[in-house]
Amino acid sequence: MGESSVPRRLPAVLVPVEGESFASWLSRAAADWQLAPGEAALALGLECRPGVVVRPLLFGVALSGRSLRRAGAATGLRARDLRAMQLTRYAGTALDLAGLDRPTSEPSLAVLGNQEWALFTASRACPKCLAERPVWPLWWRLGIAAVCPVHQVLLVDVCRRCRMRLGQGYNGHPRGLPSRRPEMDLGRCNNRRPAGRRRKAGLCDQKLAALPATPVPAALAALQQRVLDIADGRTVPRVAGRTVAAAEFFAALRYATAVARLVATDDDLAACSFLPDEAAEAFTAEQHGRQRATRGGAGTQMGAIPPAAAHAAAVLALAEPVLLGPGRRSSLDRFSEWIGRAVARRRIPGNGDPLRAVPRPACLEPLVRAAAPPATRVAGALAARPAPAVAFTADHLPHLVDADDYTDLLAPHLPGTAPASGRRLVALCLARLAGAPSWQQAASDLAMDPLKAARAASTLVQRITDPDAFWDSVERLAQRHDRRGLVDYGARRRALATLTAVPHAVLYPVCRPLDHDVTLQRRRHAAAWVWQHFTGGDVREAPAYGPRLWPSASTESVREGWRRFAAWVPDTVAAHLTAYGHGLLHPDTPGGT
Repeated sequence: MGESSVPRRLPAVLVPVEGESFASWLSRAAADWQLAPGEAALALGLECRPGVVVRPLLFGVALSGRSLRRAGAATGLRARDLRAMQLTRYAGTALDLAGLDRPTSEPSLAVLGNQEWALFTASRACPKCLAERPVWPLWWRLGIAAVCPVHQVLLVDVCRRCRMRLGQGYNGHPRGLPSRRPEMDLGRCNNRRPAGRRRKAGLCDQKLAALPATPVPAALAALQQRVLDIADGRTVPRVAGRTVAAAEFFAALRYATAVARLVATDDDLAACSFLPDEAAEAFTAEQHGRQRATRGGAGTQMGAIPPAAAHAAAVLALAEPVLLGPGRRSSLDRFSEWIGRAVARRRIPGNGDPLRAVPRPACLEPLVRAAAPPATRVAGALAARPAPAVAFTADHLPHLVDADDYTDLLAPHLPGTAPASGRRLVALCLARLAGAPSWQQAASDLAMDPLKAARAASTLVQRITDPDAFWDSVERLAQRHDRRGLVDYGARRRALATLTAVPHAVLYPVCRPLDHDVTLQRRRHAAAWVWQHFTGGDVREAPAYGPRLWPSASTESVREGWRRFAAWVPDTVAAHLTAYGHGLLHPDTPGGT
């Protein structure tokens, strides 16, 4: 079919059922026309991806302008009725599809698939609904789809025969449509199974009505309907007794889910009296799997879509008292306990903040502020103390304080902390003593990497259990620093900012007698040694280790090269490099370069 051609008008066209998904309507219409679904998609003029398998672009998610015009011309259906069968119907409520930059952009859908709570290439289903008529509602494709409010059963995710997600289509080609006759039996699974050792490739003939469905209490079914009413715009939602927009409600649901995934216990699940055992077990299994995961991935993100209907049911039940409680007090009672556990977990050495990447909507801010203790009491303890008299400024501070000073005075306050990270934090603390009013300003005064400084100030300080004792130790270190005399580390950092390699002529006289060649790599490691020696910085941040200078080397190989060089440097080479560094810093003195 040409770019501008319009398909011919098809014979009698089935009217979509209210709330029906596009895939469901297309399958029913194809059966009525005695066509395979793939043939029906082509007859409608839908834009499809090239290939043997018929795969309409963004099938069931959105219709491009061309597909919308052609389908309307072929069926006589209004554009609003065709759009109502797409997942874009929930844009601005249960889904944020702003990343779907244009209706034919498959890559943008791949990104959304890792962010939004929607089944873009499959569907959940209620076997009892399908036993009555072969209509698949669009809301079954939402991540919040858990329970059929009519039949009060858990929805089903996977066919027990082909082991594929329901409505997935071709194995390996999600949403691929069968294009060979005879037409499909709408009462069966119809996923296309790959050929096996004992079977031919073909459509799965599992009867959908025969899939097992777990009964749930009426209270859980009512909760599902309440959330669906918010998604469809039939109800104005309230969070903690405050009226909010539907999009903000679902953002709050995702955040509350992330907190529950992190800290919910068996007792929390038991408190949901209307939650079936299957749902509680699904939530616990997913929680344990997430805790054991070592490689990350989209499925391990705290804000990821509930992987199954049973898990979604547990999510709704756990979040109900937080989001849908009668008022702020009842919501705060539950949420404060969860936030307290999350904060305690962050204080354990080695733990970060898994909730950091989950957007927190404005409607939850009052609850979080009321429930969470301050992220750190360290800055508050400093503000309550008289300003100590120090002679240094931020320019007189290295990025990493002296290793021995740190071990003697500060390491006991930061259990489980890598020395380099702890020494960076203490350098920031000294900058605060020198007058910086905030951690951000301290990092700026030191010209320190803002991301590394922020991690130190926001994460490491949470391990400090006695802020007053911590600042006492920082002040003792400051006194040591003053007594040693002031060094302008800021000037050194600026002077050595372009030192990426020590010249061959500098290294040759001391390396050749030791039978060591002067390679480019050795010249760069030597430059890093000089930079670290004079600036007191983290050698990993040395200009010689800029990524553009090592395009074909892995980070680990570069670091291993540094470790070998630092372990090898004999006194004669160290003294020679020290003299070279002095020459760079003081070029006007006799012998300077």
